[in-house]
Amino acid sequence: MREPGWQPDLVAQLVAEATPVRRLWRPEVRLLVWLGVVLPVVAFPTSHVLRDDLSQQLRTPAFLLEEAAMLVAAALLALAALRSAVPGQRPGRAISLVAATAFALGGLLVFSKPVFGGWTPDVFPTAGLRCLWRSFAWTLVPWALLLIGVRRAVPLESRWTGALVGAAAGGLTFGALRLCCQTQERLHLAVFHVLPLAAGTLLSAALGPVLLQERRA
Repeated sequence: MREPGWQPDLVAQLVAEATPVRRLWRPEVRLLVWLGVVLPVVAFPTSHVLRDDLSQQLRTPAFLLEEAAMLVAAALLALAALRSAVPGQRPGRAISLVAATAFALGGLLVFSKPVFGGWTPDVFPTAGLRCLWRSFAWTLVPWALLLIGVRRAVPLESRWTGALVGAAAGGLTFGALRLCCQTQERLHLAVFHVLPLAAGTLLSAALGPVLLQERRA
């Protein structure tokens, strides 16, 4: 048990050891910086492997709505991650509600695609491995940069913050993959597009206490 009067001594010690620090930009500003960096990074490989019918798909309201929903969800989840790393600041109900709605809308549009019964055991994984590899490779840079942005603050709920970082980066890549993948089949999209997004989110959440532990201390 501490002796009475230890609080003033602790405050005096903290004041004496305090050093000037550079004030962080607002989460909204850091979000714009993150988007300004990662969008060209993801767009560069995407532009080299665009789907053949992209011009036709871009005239389809459902496809445009799906792309817009995933981009909005990714941006808002990134904002929520940056805000969650600021003590005393929460993402806000409006941001959480819109992000969840956008994600749900994107998922609903994906799972509304038809199911083809013509897959063979050798063709199905071959067609999906390319999407699986791109999902991992294209998510890595947005995830790492957003994680660095979060670590510059003081994330106190490392698992939750890690999940937000993973979902934001994965959602951004998900939209990019849909601009490249030629397949409009539900099973393929579920296994090689949705599943990597979910797995990446869970993995990022699991790594949160490890990668953000130093900042918590």
